[in-house]
Amino acid sequence: RIEKTRTNMMRKLLLLFVAALFLLPASAQLRRSELSVSYGFAPVTGWTDTYTDLLKDLVAGHDTGLKGWGAVTVGYNFRLLNKLSLGVQVVYASNDRRIVPAANAVPAGTATSHYWTVMPNLKWTWLNLRVVSLYSRVGVGSTFSKAEAGGSDVSATDFAFQASPVGVEVGGRLAAYAEAGIGASGCLIFGARYRF
Repeated sequence: RIEKTRTNMMRKLLLLFVAALFLLPASAQLRRSELSVSYGFAPVTGWTDTYTDLLKDLVAGHDTGLKGWGAVTVGYNFRLLNKLSLGVQVVYASNDRRIVPAANAVPAGTATSHYWTVMPNLKWTWLNLRVVSLYSRVGVGSTFSKAEAGGSDVSATDFAFQASPVGVEVGGRLAAYAEAGIGASGCLIFGARYRF
């Protein structure tokens, strides 16, 4: 019941955020938009049990080794104020878990987990030079997880976050950027951003 209440609350927060995107003033100054795509190393889905507990039902009684490849993030932000932007990010990551059979157990195999994360986020640009800018970003949302092994699957919804205290961006309308932080998008993130 608590899990259902938490899931409903996260859905309501996401709906409120989407509604805010459409209800904000249409001023050209407030609608400076940007699209971004990035790759992140070591997202939390690759190294914390918080997001892999759903595998317990599929691989109970076995030792496992977790291997992830990183996370891909696509984002949209628009400027609310001179230094403050509001946006949303969608993140995809997956992991493979090697199943090592215990005595008298089923043969070895692989369990695969898929993670789709939706996170509203705030970006604060605290140093803005002509070509280089420094910023911080924080986002919270939900991760929708699905694990598959041996023809069976289980699903779960979990809390998600991204905290990137330091980000650097180089360029103009088209820019490259890097962020250091922790969360669903990764601990070290590299990407490209296009403003329109």
